[in-house]
Amino acid sequence: MKHTLSLLLAALLALPLAVRADQLPGEAKAFKCTGCHGPAGMKSAPGQPAIGGRPAEDLVAILLDYQRLRRINPAMQALLLGMDDADLEDVAEFFSLAGGAVDTAYLR
Repeated sequence: MKHTLSLLLAALLALPLAVRADQLPGEAKAFKCTGCHGPAGMKSAPGQPAIGGRPAEDLVAILLDYQRLRRINPAMQALLLGMDDADLEDVAEFFSLAGGAVDTAYLR
């Protein structure tokens, strides 16, 4: 009985981590972006735009522009290598949920 209760307690404690992982699937994929844009997309490097809190659709469009060379930034192109549309959507969703409100004119 003690063993069963211990297993049940361990499962219940692990549940919020599993739920959080489902809510922010792009967190691991977005890690490489945080060097310039900060952990919540609110910018950490000088001259980098704050992307946290932007609508995910806007961020996907911007990422696709970089990936398809409609916007040129060698660092962005290198980071997006090997990412498919689902990866871009996950990263965009993560930053959309992670950050606060930002000045949208800065990203245009």
